[in-house]
Amino acid sequence: MPKPLPERLGSLTLVQQLGVGKNCQIWEATDQAGGRCVVKAVVPEMATDAGLRQLFEHELKVATSLDHPTIIRIHRFSEEGGLPHLVMELFPHPNLKKRIQAGTNLLLPKLQRIVTELALALDHVHARGWVHRDIKPENILVGDDGQVKLIDFAIAAKASGLLGKLLGGKTPPQGSPSYMSPEQIRGQALDARSDIYSFGCVLFELLAGRPPYTASDTNELLNKHVSAIVPAADKFNSNITPTASKYIRTLLAKKPADRPKSMQEVLAQLRSIRLVESLS
Repeated sequence: MPKPLPERLGSLTLVQQLGVGKNCQIWEATDQAGGRCVVKAVVPEMATDAGLRQLFEHELKVATSLDHPTIIRIHRFSEEGGLPHLVMELFPHPNLKKRIQAGTNLLLPKLQRIVTELALALDHVHARGWVHRDIKPENILVGDDGQVKLIDFAIAAKASGLLGKLLGGKTPPQGSPSYMSPEQIRGQALDARSDIYSFGCVLFELLAGRPPYTASDTNELLNKHVSAIVPAADKFNSNITPTASKYIRTLLAKKPADRPKSMQEVLAQLRSIRLVESLS
């Protein structure tokens, strides 16, 4: 059974658990120095893992190079009782995956804001020289009014696609299988167009209620991203306009050269087309 985190980490008091991963836990907390916040802490069993510490320090480095209202703020990296942890802004709303599971029709009134703010967040990330590499609904927090906060920069990399010494020279491709670009799967150098592919996967799911590809195992899923015909989103939801469905297929082009070159280009296009036939 996993060891529990202590109730206190220095000036922080853990209030309620918000999420859990293989190597970390996410908690809402109160900070004597500054009110409510979120704590991302390494689980006690992995507290001495140097690689995890490096990832936390890397995530802080990326986040502090960013400054945009659609991106979660990370305040500091600390260690108390031998537990490395990040302290970040609290945005007390569900992620987009949970919103989609509750019903895509509920998202229609705020659809344009969600899409626009996610595009603005990615444009800012790319302008600062980073590729997020893990764009997925679980990493997008969405408020009741459609406000977006992009989170989790643990595997973000410079536009060359390399994390250098942090992850070593030759490592398996990292990311989430349902949203990875073909070049990410192949372990090739990445630029903004890889995130644009992942953005296309998220937009597909936001409109169709499911990711573009599903499979019985991870290898089959990755192979579909690399070689399967790009599906039409409007086949899964007749409310999606043909124009939007066609544009999503452009975002999901197998070759980076066949996708839009930047999120600014994507944003301009999305502002010029209607995504759904009806908002009711």
